[in-house]
Amino acid sequence: MSNKLYFLIITLLAALLVACNTPAEQPAPAEETETTTETTETESEEAAPETEAETGERTTIQVMLVDYIPDVTDVWLEEEVVPAFQEEYPNVDVEFVYVNWGTLDETVQGYFAAESGADIINLGSEYVAEYGDRLAPLNAQMAEWGELDQFVPATLDTVTWDGEVRGLPWLTAPRAVMCRTDILEELGFDGAPTTFEEMIAVAEAGTIIEDNALVRQGFMADGLLNNWQEFINLIWSNGGTVYNEDGTPNLNSPEAKAALEFMNARRAAILPSDTIAGLPEASGSRLATGEVGCRWGNLWGAPPTDDPLWENISLSPGFVSEEFGTEPVAQVFNDWLAIPAYSENLDTAVAFLQFLGSAENLNAYNEQFGSFPPRQDAWFGYVDDPIMQEMGQIMSDYGVGFADIRETAQLRDILVAEIDAYFSGLQDVDTALDNINTQYEDVLRDAGRIN
Repeated sequence: MSNKLYFLIITLLAALLVACNTPAEQPAPAEETETTTETTETESEEAAPETEAETGERTTIQVMLVDYIPDVTDVWLEEEVVPAFQEEYPNVDVEFVYVNWGTLDETVQGYFAAESGADIINLGSEYVAEYGDRLAPLNAQMAEWGELDQFVPATLDTVTWDGEVRGLPWLTAPRAVMCRTDILEELGFDGAPTTFEEMIAVAEAGTIIEDNALVRQGFMADGLLNNWQEFINLIWSNGGTVYNEDGTPNLNSPEAKAALEFMNARRAAILPSDTIAGLPEASGSRLATGEVGCRWGNLWGAPPTDDPLWENISLSPGFVSEEFGTEPVAQVFNDWLAIPAYSENLDTAVAFLQFLGSAENLNAYNEQFGSFPPRQDAWFGYVDDPIMQEMGQIMSDYGVGFADIRETAQLRDILVAEIDAYFSGLQDVDTALDNINTQYEDVLRDAGRIN
């Protein structure tokens, strides 16, 4: 990797700590103590095994993962990663439970309610505040492993709670705006939109409707026009916050109102009538097929970075309301893997977690969809690609970690319901925002997060 990109990503990921109200205390390395113990040969032979897997008895651990690319990620894990792990741990079987982000919350909540479930679970950027107390503290095991210092500090903040590491980062994925420059040029635009007004114009001009169905969509936010994470991103881009200083929600602010009114206007520019059918099921990158003019998201939904089509695709951080005089924000997400405290196979789960967290495995996993490995010694090969470098520059200049979003699942449900009601004309923007703020405040109070 070039020194420039290495410096940019280090700078960005360190800056992501600002996204959290109170950065988590980094775990202190385990203290080394000298002991003098005389052990007979017989006592040495009868010493307890270090892990469950070394007892000679067969052990099965279960791993719950988001399956981003079915038939790719799962095949790699089952046919390459597990057999390699079993060379060192031949008595361990690994079973996978694959979920998506629509089913993850329910699955994880079910595990903790039953005090039983997968030994390793996939969590998102903002989940440590939700589940930290119910995850196994791993400082001692990670200190013995000795590879934690290879991880970028800001990614470790995502997995640290109450001074204890609770898992390992799995991927780092920034989001940006990607536009087909050839389509924009045909429509008379000089470049990617930078303001709300320009984005609405691109969304409308870039949309093609035939036989009351979308043929091309001027803009798409990870497949949705009511994307709740984009709503938060736009609030941040306008200079707003999700919370007030006392922890109460701030989702009916002027910045939030401008963001939601913009999203509604952009939606109306694309779908002038609710009777218009959406795009057909995707058969690859919609940027590549020309079904989308611009999209907000990470590189997973884009063409491969070595595709010649990138000569006609621009990357930009986003767009803002001119009302607030701010710069756009590029959200950065860190997926991570944690071990619940209920696991009865702690040592074996730690061994597999650390195996997954090797430089080679993190590089191979993140290469599948163009995200950044969270450990520094995994930045080789594909990360030197010019498109990856450009995304790294956007992260460095505009990146903000998507973290410390409290009671995430309930907030998501509130936002989707109230935004849809506003978009459908069932309520005005002020009512929608007041409903969001009031309902979310009740959730935070019921959870004991505010008085």
